[in-house]
Amino acid sequence: MIKVLVKSFTKDVSLPSKEDEAAILLQERMQEELSSCPEAKGSLYILTNVRIFGQKRNDMDMLVMGFFEGLTIKSVKTKNVGVVKELNVKSVICNVELKSHSAGKVVRKGTDYFVSYSGVWHNASRQCYEAKFSLWNHLADQLGVKPFICDILWFNGLSEADLSQMRGDMPDNALHRRFSFKDLIEAVLLQASVCKDGAGGFCLDSFSDGEKEFQNIVRLFTVERKPKGLTKVKFELISQKNTETDKLLSDIGKKLTIVTGRAGTGKTVQLLQLAFRLADEERANRCLLLTYNHALVSDIQRLIDYTPMPTRVDGRTVSIKTIHSFFHNLMKEFGIDVKGITPLKQNYEVLYDQSLQRLYTFIVDECEKEDIEALKDMTETSVDWDYLLIDEAQDFSDVEKRILFKLYGPQRLIVADGVDQFMRKGLRQEWGKGVDRSLLQKPKAMSLGRRQKANLVTFVNAFAGLAGLDWRVRPNDDLPGGEIKILPCFKKRSYNELKENCLRNGCENYDILILEPPSQVTVDEQGNRFFSKADVYMNRAKIPLFDGINTQNRATYPTKDQCRVYQYDSCRGLEGWCVVCADFDELIRYKQETYMADENTLGLDKEKAIERSVYLWSLMPLTRPVDTLVITLTDKDSAVGKMLEQLAGKYPDFVEWNF
Repeated sequence: MIKVLVKSFTKDVSLPSKEDEAAILLQERMQEELSSCPEAKGSLYILTNVRIFGQKRNDMDMLVMGFFEGLTIKSVKTKNVGVVKELNVKSVICNVELKSHSAGKVVRKGTDYFVSYSGVWHNASRQCYEAKFSLWNHLADQLGVKPFICDILWFNGLSEADLSQMRGDMPDNALHRRFSFKDLIEAVLLQASVCKDGAGGFCLDSFSDGEKEFQNIVRLFTVERKPKGLTKVKFELISQKNTETDKLLSDIGKKLTIVTGRAGTGKTVQLLQLAFRLADEERANRCLLLTYNHALVSDIQRLIDYTPMPTRVDGRTVSIKTIHSFFHNLMKEFGIDVKGITPLKQNYEVLYDQSLQRLYTFIVDECEKEDIEALKDMTETSVDWDYLLIDEAQDFSDVEKRILFKLYGPQRLIVADGVDQFMRKGLRQEWGKGVDRSLLQKPKAMSLGRRQKANLVTFVNAFAGLAGLDWRVRPNDDLPGGEIKILPCFKKRSYNELKENCLRNGCENYDILILEPPSQVTVDEQGNRFFSKADVYMNRAKIPLFDGINTQNRATYPTKDQCRVYQYDSCRGLEGWCVVCADFDELIRYKQETYMADENTLGLDKEKAIERSVYLWSLMPLTRPVDTLVITLTDKDSAVGKMLEQLAGKYPDFVEWNF
């Protein structure tokens, strides 16, 4: 007998989701139908609200998959051999996108189905297709398997007659409310080819490695995945209620909210706490976090993927994008041609600024409030957010700021100002400038170190003092300890020590962050970038590594237990239990050579201005570690090498100088 099993991944068991409710009804119907084949054996799983990691879509409504023996279906039409009198169904795996819209809110345009959420039409067929490939990529990444996955649209609010009227004589992957198992297989056969079985008949088999592959996929999705290390700490932090967050929440929606603080004082965590509170079940808002850093987007997306927070277009959510991606989408939604404007182009910033100015003219100069509301209704997902939370907001241009003020109003924005961490060219943004005082919340200043242990804060403060910088973060008495190791190079032995440290403290390889200068980046003929020593690290030293420098990994995060490696320029906002600042003197040299001559020199001569800018920038990687900082030098006698040697002499209790 075939067993039909339902497994829900809804976090709140007291409140079943619509997917859970639909799955129970589907289970009853499928079990009744399959019971008419008593000699058949196997399992049909219906998994709801499945979370997948590191892909474009991180959740699925339903995953339906089964493995069978002796199950035959009569008189079905196949894609490749026509009508088959008896089809042996061995296995099947489907991504099922559930839509409960009534007939008036579903339309078919060409071959695609569209559904309406609050008057805005969304392409359901595209959502279903994207989820299928996210699942396919996830299985390839986690298990090394590539089953033939079919995408199915289940219109739970449509009768068979409703659906027939919409599509006419054109069969497709859409199913009505009371579809049968045979209906499911016929929808699958529009996508999958059948093959000959050993008895001379035909069979449908979605798995290349049979039942073993099927069971491995079942285990992958039925074993609960829990956060570890720093991810677990952040997960717990953003879930906690605290008085600081409550105070800020009282004015959000009424006034512009500004949080200020230097690196490591907890600004990003504060934004995440606010976002998750604003998007909880009580408030049910749609929140978008914006930052400049692709690596930070991936890091935060990984954190979000561990939470029960929905990521859908029809309700509360917390999402994250890069600033450039957000404005690119706005440009496309408002009809501005952005073809060919890609971050890898040398003149990207010039092209971006030109398109941004056209967007500014359209939205700020020409649109009235009524036009903005109409535009929000017309666009699919790019504009319709309740709150925008902006990290490292001091880097925003006036044009970007005024576009957001026009679209959302200051009171719908929450900004984190990093004080003196700059990545883009130009003066720092003053978010309160030009805002009516009645709409301006008193900025919250954060000065206590919330990331780094006290010894690391002391070390960075002292380094800043030697560099002549006005920089100080208050060490946190609740975070004692921390150590710094200064080495000629990073080897397998060094990694083993960091790994042992991580294991002792409940951390994982993900919590080891390695930062490299541009001199360790290789660019191939197609313009793709990757870490030059990736092969040495992974194959010779056997260090598990996620190459975040690799162009193909730009928008993803590691889904296995791997250390992360990024360029220094991608480190803002990231953190690790242990951080390796590789070839630190090479970073200093690179920053000196690429110094922007038109930056604000604060009255200093050019040489002093360069030195100040470079050392101020170098504080960014030094403030990434929580527990252990490893610095390697190619030249210990360089200016920065001598500074570090001096600090090692001053703090021998927690700074090792290994030359």
